[in-house]
Amino acid sequence: MNVVITGASAGIGRALAAAFAREGHPVLAAARRGERLRSLSKEMAEAGAAPVACLALDIAAQGAPEALLAEAVRVFGKVHVLVNNAGMSPYQEFRELSCTHLRQSIGLNVLAITELCHFFLPHMLAHGEPSRLVNVGSVGSYAPLPKFSVYTGGKHYVRVFTNLLRRECRATNVRVCGLYPGGTLTEFPKLAGQKPKKIAAAGMHTPEQVAAIAYPAILAGKRVIIPGIANQLAALAGKVLPFPLAIRLMEFIYDMSVEQVETTYPE
Repeated sequence: MNVVITGASAGIGRALAAAFAREGHPVLAAARRGERLRSLSKEMAEAGAAPVACLALDIAAQGAPEALLAEAVRVFGKVHVLVNNAGMSPYQEFRELSCTHLRQSIGLNVLAITELCHFFLPHMLAHGEPSRLVNVGSVGSYAPLPKFSVYTGGKHYVRVFTNLLRRECRATNVRVCGLYPGGTLTEFPKLAGQKPKKIAAAGMHTPEQVAAIAYPAILAGKRVIIPGIANQLAALAGKVLPFPLAIRLMEFIYDMSVEQVETTYPE
């Protein structure tokens, strides 16, 4: 299977790119930071993995989804797996968000994922070979995360959109999957403005652990992939508890788990 992964310069995206490449799947890794992508490509080549091609671009920019598909077709001919992994959001109350970060969050977490599916799905349907569309959400796709109102709203959209798209594709060669990780030891918390406390960090997955769980589940075409029992329980709480109670529970968990610091996302 030929694989395209966005947000592949760090964190879960990078770990997934490495996991697919080590298992023999050619990868096109896309992200803004080209030097990190080239480092990943070199590392995989030295490890004897499948080739990792690189494309440096801002996937939320106008025309970027079409450009990514065009490059993927140029490199592979056919794309079998798309992992929509890129995402961002400052850890702030809504009134503290800058308009720039507000637009970036919605543009990346909602619009870019939707457009990428819109362009890649017809390509996959046309070639007719077994394929996977993977949208990376969050535990926040189920549970309301405090100080992440726009992020949580966007990730709820990702879950509903992913499930409905899977239903539409049920009789085709494409399986649509949702990956919903919880807190992960990546650069995301620092960029967002979170400082995990020791009790939280001890229970967080590494990106490699998330990738190890997600890789076989993606190949199997699972509808829902939630790594870890704690994250599965948080998702369950978000589904079964009345929303006001779920908010209070997540506020309690976050107060115990993280400290708010200054976000380092560029404006």
